[in-house]
Amino acid sequence: MITADEKSRLNALVDSTRAERQRVKRLVAAGHWQAAEIDVTRSKAYAAQQQHKRSVMPGSAAEALVGDTVDFQPANFLAEGARIRRAVGLVEVNTPTTSELGSGFLVSPRLFMTNQHVIRDAEAAHSASVTFDRELDDNGRPRATTVFQLNPESCAVFSAENELDYALVAVGACISGMATLADLGYCMLSDTPDRHVVGMNVNIVQHPSGWPKTVALRNNTLTFRTPRTLLYETDTQPGSSGAPVFNDGWDLVALHHYGEPFLERLDEAGKPLPQSVNEGVRISAIVQDLKARLLVLPAAARALVEEALSLSIVASSSAGGGSGARTLSPARRSTINPPEAAQSIGSVNNFDAVSPPVLVSQGAFVNNAANAQTTHISTTIASDGTVTISIPLEISVRLSGAIPTQGFAPTGAPALAIAIKTLTHASEALRIDENYDNRTGYDDKFIDGATLPLPVISAALKRGVAPLRSGTGAGAGADGGVLRYQHFSLVLHKSRRVAIFTATNIDGATYLSVDRTTGLAGGGQETEKWFKDPRVSDAFTLNQDFYSAWSSYFDRGHLTRRSDPTWGTAQEAERANADTFHFSNCSPQHFRFNQTAKFWQGAERYVLENGVLAAGNGNRITVMQGPIFNDAIDLWADDVQIPSSFFKVIAWKSATGLKSVGLIVDQLALLSESRAALMPPAQLASVNVSNWRVSIKTIEAKTGLDFGAAVRGADTIKATGQPAVGAEKAVLMRSLSDLLA
Repeated sequence: MITADEKSRLNALVDSTRAERQRVKRLVAAGHWQAAEIDVTRSKAYAAQQQHKRSVMPGSAAEALVGDTVDFQPANFLAEGARIRRAVGLVEVNTPTTSELGSGFLVSPRLFMTNQHVIRDAEAAHSASVTFDRELDDNGRPRATTVFQLNPESCAVFSAENELDYALVAVGACISGMATLADLGYCMLSDTPDRHVVGMNVNIVQHPSGWPKTVALRNNTLTFRTPRTLLYETDTQPGSSGAPVFNDGWDLVALHHYGEPFLERLDEAGKPLPQSVNEGVRISAIVQDLKARLLVLPAAARALVEEALSLSIVASSSAGGGSGARTLSPARRSTINPPEAAQSIGSVNNFDAVSPPVLVSQGAFVNNAANAQTTHISTTIASDGTVTISIPLEISVRLSGAIPTQGFAPTGAPALAIAIKTLTHASEALRIDENYDNRTGYDDKFIDGATLPLPVISAALKRGVAPLRSGTGAGAGADGGVLRYQHFSLVLHKSRRVAIFTATNIDGATYLSVDRTTGLAGGGQETEKWFKDPRVSDAFTLNQDFYSAWSSYFDRGHLTRRSDPTWGTAQEAERANADTFHFSNCSPQHFRFNQTAKFWQGAERYVLENGVLAAGNGNRITVMQGPIFNDAIDLWADDVQIPSSFFKVIAWKSATGLKSVGLIVDQLALLSESRAALMPPAQLASVNVSNWRVSIKTIEAKTGLDFGAAVRGADTIKATGQPAVGAEKAVLMRSLSDLLA
């Protein structure tokens, strides 16, 4: 109950601010609420924060902030409100002399906040109980409640009613019910100046008069601010003391203090209408007060308060947001199961022609056939720790700019001098040519004397192919879902929202290098620009909202590398470079897998960049690549299944005919590491690619793709001189010599 002195103070405040509050109400009524805030710095900070929170909505946050209405909210406004409301509880204090009812809320997993005029001191806290989930369910029936005691011995901090009027008390034992404190969540304390502006709406979750939980949504205008309080007006009944007050992003902005009816408006007949003017204590003022008290608090209480104050810092530094960093969820069966016969939950790690290998760091494979034996690859280890396996690929390679003169030819053959072509440089404009009709895409007759069509997709997988929009330059491949770009093509999976495969032509004779800045710049601002393809629905690709939310784990990883199709004329090379920055060509790749040469870049660098630029036979190479999904081991990011590995099938023309090689690169072991700061990891001094050399048939079984008889027949893994691990077995690649004839 409000005291006489406090009521007098509030009356004086309402009277003295009437003109300013009327100005704000006129601006809001006219649709110009954004002009109500006179603090320009605060207004800009609030707008920036709202822009970040609304980044997943169509259009921009600026449009949302300057329109004639602020009634539009993202759909997750309701879901987030439903989540946060569980942290709000009904407070009851019963002593021999007093009985108080109020609202309050958890501010950490262990601390509860309400008004000091509800819980006046530690003795009252001993007599208090807090009931959570006292509300109606979806069917209008009361939910099961959970009741906790308070534990003022661990922490009890109070600010007088005529100061900041808060009580912060540790939560004690559960008296009844099934909910845990972890189930209920909490409302984070923060004193950043970006959470409110005069003229905005506020939302209050409360237990007025001890009723079941109610909400006052958005029809509550913030009309005035003092150094310690906020005034907000509503046509509803006054809310409960101790209730949390939120902005539209469900950030905590105030502790509800008092609400009183005042005659503020006139109806059409000129008669006064009652309107409630509510006062809330600013959370920023409470945070600053708590920080000032830290040194004088007992050690146990100080630790609990420091934990509560740190939660907003942890959340703001986490790319995932919320009350903690996002984490990947365990493997589960997907609703998409191609190829069913080759990849089942009960058959994970076999490496025969029916089911390909799962990549394991120990270099071992488990055969799930009848004998269920484990086979280890036999290797030769040199004194420097290098494992050498001879694999007959007819590609010449150079390392660190040196031109090898020996050791790069089959035994008994003379060494060949290698002339390295000089790269020319084209600037990265990243201007998308929107006339998609001029893209011929992948050429199946690109390699002289060979026809290598796009992979045939299995019947089970074909049901997931993303259809293309008609009349958007989709061209002849629209029926099969083939998106054609400059020198490469791809097919999207509409449910997984990444490409099933990409197929790329690389011409070493006219290969160009297009510069770019990679990774993330300081402050988390991404320097690469990615594009949506109008030929396919946005719903069928993982776009920027996903990569922003999960940037603590994943980079936007190219499937067709940006430098692979950049050949031909300068105009063609620049068009191809820009085309690789379509989200359709993007896949979630762990930041180390994507950015560090030790992993993803190694295979491409050795096989493609160096090999394709070498003089001699076979300047033209085709590369088909894509993700590999496995329900038994793949982790999930929300509703997105993360591929544990990626495949490459490389084909070229040698002096003796068509050759092909299959590679699998694994990222599963990396997914336990999240990025501490949004910066690229340091470039490693050497490349130690976690690659597996596998048969083409193995990749076909793993992916549900058919690369055709020509590619399968040219597979070099069966050639004479392979290690004695079987014609169809996988080979762990550990050195350059693994790629040489």
